[in-house]
Amino acid sequence: MTNPTLEQRILAHLNKPNYQPLTRPDLAKAMRIHSTERNKLRQALIDLEKQGKVSCLRKNRWAAAGKNSSGQTVTGSVRVMEKGFGLFAPDNGGEEIYIARDDLKCALHEDRVSVELFPKSAPDRRGSRGGGQSPSFSNREGRVVEVLDRKNTEIVGLLRRTPYYAYVIPDNLRLIQDIRVAAWEKGLEETPENYKVVIELNEWSDPFKPLTGKVIEALGDRDDPNVEMQCILRAHGFQQNFSEEVLAEAARMPHELRPEDYENRQDLRKRLTFTIDPETARDFDDAISLEKVSRGWKLSVHIADVAHFVPRGSLLDKEALHRGNSIYLVDRVVMMLPTELTTRICSLNPHVDRLAHTVEILLDEKGQMLSAESCRSIIHSDARLTYEQVQSLFDGDEHTGIPSNVSDAIMALRPLARAARARRTANGSLEINTPQIKCLMDKDGKVASIKKGEAKEAYQLIEECMLLANVAVARKLKDAQWPAIHRIHEEPDEDQWAQMGAELQALGINAIPLTRSDINVVMEKIEGTPLEYTGSLAVLRNLKRAGYSAEPVGHFGLAFEDYVHFTSPIRRYPDLVIHRLLSALEEKQSSPYRTKDIESIAAQCTRTETEADQAEKESIELRRVEYYNNLLYKGETGPYKGCIIRILNKGLIVELTDTIQRGLVPFASITDDRYDVNAAKTRATGQRTRRMFKIGDVIDVELVKVDLAHKFIDFNLEGQKAATAFAASRNKKGVPPRSKQKKQQVTLTGDRPHGPKQQKRRKRK
Repeated sequence: MTNPTLEQRILAHLNKPNYQPLTRPDLAKAMRIHSTERNKLRQALIDLEKQGKVSCLRKNRWAAAGKNSSGQTVTGSVRVMEKGFGLFAPDNGGEEIYIARDDLKCALHEDRVSVELFPKSAPDRRGSRGGGQSPSFSNREGRVVEVLDRKNTEIVGLLRRTPYYAYVIPDNLRLIQDIRVAAWEKGLEETPENYKVVIELNEWSDPFKPLTGKVIEALGDRDDPNVEMQCILRAHGFQQNFSEEVLAEAARMPHELRPEDYENRQDLRKRLTFTIDPETARDFDDAISLEKVSRGWKLSVHIADVAHFVPRGSLLDKEALHRGNSIYLVDRVVMMLPTELTTRICSLNPHVDRLAHTVEILLDEKGQMLSAESCRSIIHSDARLTYEQVQSLFDGDEHTGIPSNVSDAIMALRPLARAARARRTANGSLEINTPQIKCLMDKDGKVASIKKGEAKEAYQLIEECMLLANVAVARKLKDAQWPAIHRIHEEPDEDQWAQMGAELQALGINAIPLTRSDINVVMEKIEGTPLEYTGSLAVLRNLKRAGYSAEPVGHFGLAFEDYVHFTSPIRRYPDLVIHRLLSALEEKQSSPYRTKDIESIAAQCTRTETEADQAEKESIELRRVEYYNNLLYKGETGPYKGCIIRILNKGLIVELTDTIQRGLVPFASITDDRYDVNAAKTRATGQRTRRMFKIGDVIDVELVKVDLAHKFIDFNLEGQKAATAFAASRNKKGVPPRSKQKKQQVTLTGDRPHGPKQQKRRKRK
């Protein structure tokens, strides 16, 4: 009879009637496994766990599957905190589950995992194991059973070398494991230390072994400003440069229109047409025309016919789908399509013929849409305008440089756009003003200044035209009962409505919104008050994120039942899909997309949009923190005006009004009193002076500390240094504080320079 394998011995031991779960070292002793075979025991346990035959319980104790286990497992995603523990969000919602560091096993930040829940009666073991610190709130606990999907397989980090091996420190501080380099892409073996690299992760199933990977790309020296932006892009799965194959396909596209391009199109070149874009724009994907007709006004929205030059299934199309959208970082734009297309043949440049897809909208005198038609067209833009020019026209400037016939068309369009906006708001469209900032860069790629953007009427004019066109196309596709990729924004769920009301009440805003109209009433109520910004944040935090879907569930924020994105095919892939659908419908062809295709594209574009938004946010945060670090280095510490937007137990979160930079004013730095925070964390009150800080208060602060690694900034209240000096010199009884009273001082000297047994001589003063 053959001897049983190690796995069989383990199972036999774990299934004994009187067996109690043991740790791996204790199990080795109980099974009398020699120390030289301990590694085999570890691997055997991991293999058996993968097979579902054994389970690792709390405190890393092992048992047969199904024994000593709650048996309840759920799936979801896990967020790993910088302190080492994890928070698991179940797919079906509900309370987050606390995962101790040891119980994360091989799970990394944002992985989809399966988690076994511990019994609710289990004692709180946080901080007792795993090396990770626990959160300050009490949640049910669990452990990761299996990693279902690795969110990030390529990691950006800093390359370090030892005499024996190289490893990568991830840029993302939530990736708490360093990654040992197991292999190199050809030619990268000599990459210098302190270079930023991209490492592709290997399969990792044994938490007792190091996480390893292969270095596949060297981005450059960590101190290079351009490398910092490349790291942000690569961390979110994007690349700035196109492949040679994609660029070659783009180069084969014509630079000017060919005779065959004019076929089967409506000639609209005699119609007065103009574009309005930012001053720095290089490509123009929308233009407008306005004509007076018997029933009112005909608004023509012309959109660049990118679909004509980017066939479905081409290399350009595949790359555009992979990117999903253009990415707008603080100092550059990463285009969805090569600039050979976007700034030339596809761009609606002035004074040249261009191909477009036009939506003609009939409006009455009150800006109400009466009907709409669409067609493939040829246009000839007469003027390229900027938002600044149009805003100057609205402000009464007589020297805008705008041709008179174009100015007349814009002034005729102005009341129509205003009426359309007012009607949309009356129907419940949310009007929440959130400031945007713009970083102005110098020649060295550093931030020279920061400006806060404003929602000017010139921008709103074009916005209303684009919204009308998007709605018109959505209705046309719906009437044809065709599949389409819809732009959706779902209504908040019950928990979000309740949380929104609770946060507004905590701010002192007596409102519990339950509908879009209720939100707009709140916004009108707090407009122009110190609570306007913090109240807007309370609402926005509790709204769902917009995305794309094959199902027309409506757009909550805009109050549209059916809505699609049609007006920006140069920078958004869903718009390109809508153009192809609309062209096929106009030409009475069958739909080029099945519902299954639409579902896949919608999921991809929602994901890339989320990643692009996060990359843009990170780039702004990076450059803005560097800007304040330079100010601190030059001694330009303020004061700066800021608004208290949040109150924590350790201090005030202040947002500077000019740059939207956030920072902490620690209570420890406010030396005039000790401050108590109320339960709702909306107010901090001094114990002795009764001085009060409330959310929404505007205060003056000074810059004292910048943490570039964590992108944190610390402030002090203005004049705090002087106040601190005064408080340090006298207490309330008029005598120096105890810590400053003269004490007997002891000086330690000795002949031995260091060591625990050094001899000391005492010299008293």
